[in-house]
Amino acid sequence: MQRLSNLPESQAAVNKFDKIISLGCNCELTWNIRTHFGIERAYPLDWWITPYQALWKLLENRFYDLFNVNNLEVSPDLLTVKDTYFNLLYHHDFKRGEDDRIIDDHIDQQLPLLKQKYDLLVERFFKDPQNKRVLFVRNRDGNIPHLNRDSTPMDKNAFVRLYDLLEKLFPDSEITLLITNCPRYSSVRRRNGCIVWDETANYEDAQYFAGSPRGWKEMFLRNNIFYEDAGALNSVEPYLWRSQVATSCVRSRIPGGR
Repeated sequence: MQRLSNLPESQAAVNKFDKIISLGCNCELTWNIRTHFGIERAYPLDWWITPYQALWKLLENRFYDLFNVNNLEVSPDLLTVKDTYFNLLYHHDFKRGEDDRIIDDHIDQQLPLLKQKYDLLVERFFKDPQNKRVLFVRNRDGNIPHLNRDSTPMDKNAFVRLYDLLEKLFPDSEITLLITNCPRYSSVRRRNGCIVWDETANYEDAQYFAGSPRGWKEMFLRNNIFYEDAGALNSVEPYLWRSQVATSCVRSRIPGGR
């Protein structure tokens, strides 16, 4: 088994994972994880747009008080829904009309089912990594015009702190944190894993806001990342579902953060 990029040979085992989980900031990451590894298992951060501080607050509070009606704000252009407490976008959760605009007078009616759905996803998020080899992936900074700007520097210290929080939440797991498309630093060893930085090349083959599929594939292969329980990559139903999400992204014209 080959090793993750820039890691010493003794760390070779960390490239083989039982779980690969998105930490945001956007659907670009989730789309490429699912496309490359054939993973269809969902987690709460898959389709939101979450700057760093939003991610931190969600993890630290264990996702408490999601979809609080008092914190929801439909954007003036009706393209997305903002959570003003967490400063994130629930971009794919609310129903849209034929013009792909949010139907803002039906927001409160959708909340019971959304809360039920995300209660299950949050429970899964905390349960699945237990006693497992887990790759958490964080992509970009999440700053887009519909959100208050997060001025947190995307430096090594920010992601060391994030890793410390993940270790606290999952003390019995072997954790690797992969940071993509942020400033790059040398890999950092931790007690049961490591932090790795990399970036995806742009081959001008972007599908909506999913980034460059070729660039993502190269990055995953370059780091020798293997998923132990990979499903079928070419099943028709998951492919159509991913395409529908991607279509929603391009219609609503919300970039996934940079």
